[in-house]
Parts: sequence; structure tokens; C-alpha cells
Amino acid sequence: MFAANGITAESELERLKNSFSNKIDSVLAPLLNRHKNSLENLEKNLANVSEVENALLVREERLRISKTRGSKLIGKVPSSPLKLRDQCQRFNREALSAIRVWEKKYEQTLGSLESRLNKLSRLNDALLVKNESIRFKREVALRDKDHRSGDGSLEEGSKDYALASNGAKAIAQNSPQSLIDGDLEYSGSEGFAWGFCPADFIVSFPETTSVKEINFLLHNEDKSREYLYQLFVLREDDGEWEMIADHAKRPSKGWQRHKFSPVDLKYIKVVGIFNSANKNFHIVEIEAH
Repeated sequence: MFAANGITAESELERLKNSFSNKIDSVLAPLLNRHKNSLENLEKNLANVSEVENALLVREERLRISKTRGSKLIGKVPSSPLKLRDQCQRFNREALSAIRVWEKKYEQTLGSLESRLNKLSRLNDALLVKNESIRFKREVALRDKDHRSGDGSLEEGSKDYALASNGAKAIAQNSPQSLIDGDLEYSGSEGFAWGFCPADFIVSFPETTSVKEINFLLHNEDKSREYLYQLFVLREDDGEWEMIADHAKRPSKGWQRHKFSPVDLKYIKVVGIFNSANKNFHIVEIEAH
């Protein structure tokens, strides 16, 4: 099955598939490296506090991703330990967000190649490309179905605008970059932003951005402390802060998730009011989807 120029449809298709695969690997590489480092640190921390079984679960995930490439890195999220679950959820979200545009381009390129082959009356060749397009679309659809959240959180693959890598900036009394670095690993002394109560934690976007969910992780290493806070948004530079959540009298811990109708905004602010453990307020990460 050769074309007039001696190039088979298989070779054209294989080149296209290899090019797409290499692009996905390069896009995921920085996310994967950070994920590996976070998992390695988490495994060490768990082992140091004698949580051997949980440390082994983290090692199992590390081994899985070390033997995997491409979109197959986006695996099933472990149910425990909680820090492992959070790390894997974050990686899946960022990875899916990063590769979406390239998956769309691959589909479009397949469609263009199929159309060109049909116009050249290379019908058998066009059928090969069409079959690859069908296979790829089914694979993506099944993956996306598998990675929809079952715990009420946002679907995996939703872009997190509150990341430094997406142009976000942060303000806090101490360690503001921790709010937007995408790293959910933390200890009793590092990995979080903090300030003396009442403390402001602010994330800004490079431009007005449509957001429908704001999440943030409160320091919860000892599992016992509770926080009081208020959550505000600012639509534009010269606007006024609007409160969208008031937990000033509602003790809270761990992940805080706030969903609402899409709104265009420029800033997010968490006002930390109280911490039952000490006089400081601690936030590990802020997300905006």
C-alpha cells in the first residue's frame, strides 16, 4: 500500500503518533519530576514516623509512575493515605490540563490527514487514519470518565489558575509562594504559608479570570487543630472585596472547598481569624478553578 511518492500511510501515521507521544512526554516532564520528588519526600516522612504501611503505598505509586509514560501516568487515585491521595489528585488535574490542548491538536491533525488521503483517492490509507482517530477518541473518553471525582470535588483536568506556573502571584506574611507552587507536601515547619492571626493570604491572577470553585488546604498534620476564616474575592483592581464564605464561627480543618456560579475575578483573599493550636494561621495551597 504505497503512495506515488513511495511513502505508506502507515509511515505517515506512525510519524504522527510518535510526534504526539514525544510531545506529551515533554509537556508532562516537569509535572512528573515535581510529583516524583513530592512522593519521595512523603514516603520518607511517613517512614520516619513509623507509618510503614502508608510509606509502602507511596512507594508502590512511585514505582508505577517510574515504569509508565504519556497519558497513562494519569492513574487511579489511591484512597489512602490522604496526603498520597491529594498529591495524586493534584498531579492528575495538572497533567490533564496540560495535555488537553495537544490531544485536540492531534485529533485535528488526524482529521486533516484523513481528508487529504480521501482527496487523493487513497481510501485504504484514509481508513487506517480514521481507525486511529476513533481509537484515540474512545481512549480519551474512557480515561475522562474514570477520572471524574467521586467525592464531590471538581472533575480532574480542570485548570488551576492559582498556580505560579499559570501566572498567579501570592501575598502572605511568610512563605507566600507556598500558596501557589502546586506542592501539597508539608511538615510541621515547612511547605505552607503562615501569619499571625488575623492574617491575610492573597492570590492574584495576571488578568480577570472566570472562576467557579476555590479550594484551599489548611495545615492539618496533627489532625486535631481547627481554624476560623473568611473567604473574599475582588472582581477588578479598583473594586471592593466581596465575602463568599464566612467560617468565622464554623471550626474547619483540612481541605476547604467552595463552589459557586462562575464569576470573573482578579483576586482571592483568605482572612485567617483563629487557630486552635496556636496564634498563627497556616495554608498549604490555594486552588482556583
